[in-house]
Amino acid sequence: MNIRIYTCFIFCFLLLGCSHKKAFSESNSDLQIHRFDTFLYQYLTQNSGNEALTGDTAFLNEYGEKIIYIGKTDSAGFDERLRNYFSEPTLMQLYKDEQAEFADISAISTELFSGMEILLQHFPALHPPEIYLHVSGLNQNVIVTDEILSLSADKYLGAGYPLYQDFFYEYQRQLMTPDRVVPDYVLGFLMANFPFKGNDEILLDRMLYEGKLRYILSQVLSQRKIWEAVAYTPEQYNWCTERQSKIWKSVLENQHLFKPDYRTTSLYLKEAPYTATLPTDSPGRAGIWLGFQIIVTYMENHPETSWVELMNNIDYPELLKQSKFKP
Repeated sequence: MNIRIYTCFIFCFLLLGCSHKKAFSESNSDLQIHRFDTFLYQYLTQNSGNEALTGDTAFLNEYGEKIIYIGKTDSAGFDERLRNYFSEPTLMQLYKDEQAEFADISAISTELFSGMEILLQHFPALHPPEIYLHVSGLNQNVIVTDEILSLSADKYLGAGYPLYQDFFYEYQRQLMTPDRVVPDYVLGFLMANFPFKGNDEILLDRMLYEGKLRYILSQVLSQRKIWEAVAYTPEQYNWCTERQSKIWKSVLENQHLFKPDYRTTSLYLKEAPYTATLPTDSPGRAGIWLGFQIIVTYMENHPETSWVELMNNIDYPELLKQSKFKP
């Protein structure tokens, strides 16, 4: 199967195509997040959990080959390389802290499965993956294959986690909190099933694609605050809201909306301390925020539009026109 890689913040979404799997359960009571992180930790520290760990060859192969780069389970010396990878004391302390932070994930499970239920009701052609939690040693964050959806829990230990101070900027640490686990599961699943189609050099195309993802996320996790859809703080969201007309005017006057210019487009979307096309007190990723506002306006004016129709609509100029977006 072909591998496609998506990057969002420090994430790498590994997509190996989508196969037809079992339908989503009528009830989510039988669903679970497979605690691969715990099985592996027990295997490494207590020499237990071996059966549970090695019994899931499909995930362990993805994990070994794509996350920690030690090869597949059937390669010579796999077990030794696995143990050597986690032999570094700082990494094992990170792992220990992850186990403590996520000892109880019942609240995460409840919100995620409720959200997946809603998502798959609106997208009946999609098929739910097996859901996992893993530890990567601050490597790839999200794995999505035709059967697997997994997050790296060691990326969500909180903005103030000491080790993060040495490796990540403040604007990156903002997204490395436990409350981002469920939204990132949902975004990973959506990005895998609805990969970007359009011209990635054109701001409008990228902006509205990102806006569609965040709109669906806001509906699936409707109990969340609106700023969480774009992973902002309330202050960042309010900054953009109060200056919405100025942001839009700047985009238009600088002719950034339709001009094919990958560098300029990326300035609006990438993780950064601020959006480089705007004042230095702006938050980063203002283009994603703006795309979200346009899609919200579009859906308010076209409530008959299904989520499937929205995600499959890649006529971005027409989407903008039909949104009647006029801040």
